[in-house]
Amino acid sequence: MSATDPNLLAQISEDYYLNKLSFGEISTKYDVSRYLINKYLTEAVKTGVVKIEIATSANRNSQLEQVFKEKFPNTNCYIIQDDTTTSATEDLISNYAANLVVKHLENGPHIVGMTWGDTMYSLIDAITSNPLDQIKFTQFVGENMKYNSTAGSVRIVERAAKKVAGEFLTLPAPLYLADDAVRDGLYEAVSIKQTIDLAKQMDTVLTGMGTIASLESIAIWNQNINRLFPNVKLGEVAGMIYGRPYDINGNILNVGSDKVVGLDMNSILATPKRIGVVRSKAKSKAALGALRGGFLTDLVMSESLAYRIINEETE
Repeated sequence: MSATDPNLLAQISEDYYLNKLSFGEISTKYDVSRYLINKYLTEAVKTGVVKIEIATSANRNSQLEQVFKEKFPNTNCYIIQDDTTTSATEDLISNYAANLVVKHLENGPHIVGMTWGDTMYSLIDAITSNPLDQIKFTQFVGENMKYNSTAGSVRIVERAAKKVAGEFLTLPAPLYLADDAVRDGLYEAVSIKQTIDLAKQMDTVLTGMGTIASLESIAIWNQNINRLFPNVKLGEVAGMIYGRPYDINGNILNVGSDKVVGLDMNSILATPKRIGVVRSKAKSKAALGALRGGFLTDLVMSESLAYRIINEETE
């Protein structure tokens, strides 16, 4: 069959988009290179064999975005108008964030650091693009140990890489280690050093936003929370980002006693593009603290959350 045979394009497209076969599986099935698979999928879209449509488009609240631009000039805020139900609004946020990420990643190459959680899982699930060239996904902090969830950190980077036919590296270590000597020694392990070295080169971060309650829901951390945050007053924690607690004014609360395995905060905040997504309108304090702390360059959220942030900010 020739490269432009519509039957071949349709078969490969069906296997990739509908049957969810990986590039490796398609390569073996059709005896073609990964380069040609990418070429065929692109050609399938251009010739109309494959049509990619977004079922619902998100409308943004431009007036509210202008308010946030004046209040938080260091973060680009994308405020999605609420739909009739919470779940529909969450889908709109995920779809918009996915499109924002794809548009950014299309101009590769990129090294992308990812955190974990249902929001990141939904963002990846919403990506409906052709394979993206020269994208590497990496963990930059350890595993959150939420093993009963498909939204754990190891699974997230693997799923993201498979979705866009990219590469990925994991960080085979827990998110926290209370023993400073053990944690420092861990960085000498070959598998961990390889991932950390790549993470130091990342130009993009994709992250959700947590709370102390979400951390306490994981038994191992809840049982040792005083050892992990020895000098932190838990009542002052407005949110969690990159594994670190911060207050509503954007101050990291464990600067002198950081137990995270992974990149330090200064290295993370030096990443040029840090895209955050928040779907829960209950995270107004966490979002306000993150905006005040300048932890993100871009933030996608709902207008109901945005209004709550303004109320928090004026109190």
